[in-house]
Amino acid sequence: MSKPKPPTRPSTGQRRPVGQRPTVPPGPPQRPPPPPPNPASGPPPPLTAKPSSARAHPTESLEVLSTMPATVAPPNNQRLLSVKMRHLIRVYVIHVVLSVLAVAQLVSLRIYNLDFAVLIGPTVPSFVWLLLALGCLIFLAFVFMAHQCPCNYLLAIVIVELIVLFVNSHQWPRVSIPWMGGVLAIVLILNLLLYVMGIYLPLIVLPGIIFIMVVTLVCVVIVVSIYVIVYLNGNRYMLRYVAMVSLFYVAIIVLFTITVVHQRRFDYVAQADYVLQASVLAMLFVYLIHVISTIVRFGQFLVDHV
Repeated sequence: MSKPKPPTRPSTGQRRPVGQRPTVPPGPPQRPPPPPPNPASGPPPPLTAKPSSARAHPTESLEVLSTMPATVAPPNNQRLLSVKMRHLIRVYVIHVVLSVLAVAQLVSLRIYNLDFAVLIGPTVPSFVWLLLALGCLIFLAFVFMAHQCPCNYLLAIVIVELIVLFVNSHQWPRVSIPWMGGVLAIVLILNLLLYVMGIYLPLIVLPGIIFIMVVTLVCVVIVVSIYVIVYLNGNRYMLRYVAMVSLFYVAIIVLFTITVVHQRRFDYVAQADYVLQASVLAMLFVYLIHVISTIVRFGQFLVDHV
């Protein structure tokens, strides 16, 4: 016999489980109250936003991202240096070529004893060659078509050749063979010294355009006075003093020209006139051979008659 089931009690709602308590999640922790404001200090300054142009500045990115060392010049400076270096190379290469050709001709003429004062002097005075060289130089400097190739190179060659004719019409053919090398060495050392002075000395101690104009006028007055005295008394030995005045004047012109060649003066000659600058330097270099040879011959004359 089966045992009868006990009667079930009617349900009156949800039953609470025995032995369990309701769990309530803990509330958020309370923050401490903010400190009272200090009446002595004012409100904090507003934050200013950095402009976008400043964020995009290239120097900031170079400071953080660039691996280029600080000693390397920026690209613009490198480009300017390369342009200047190309200009200097052109000037000095043309200058050296013209000067070497002129020296080779003068040495050959001296070895073969060819004196243009005897061969050409009775027909064409020697100062004509110098005036023609100055005219070609002025034409090269101020005529636009003369700047174009090959006119500029042809004029440079003509200028140097005319100076060679002028030098060989004076005291150079009378210089002895041992003194010929001495004259060339003195001219080379003097030019190198003037070049170094024009490159490294400050511009305040180097001759400027106003100083050159004043010196030109003074030298012209002195040279004209010497020629007038020689014409009046017939003493041709006083013409040696013209060479001494020319030495001072040529040194001043060389110093000024070197500052122009090295772009230390940007107001007088453009950078593209490298043929003109090389022609001036070569012309002055060859003319110094005439000046030094005249001074050497005058010194030998004084030694022989003292």
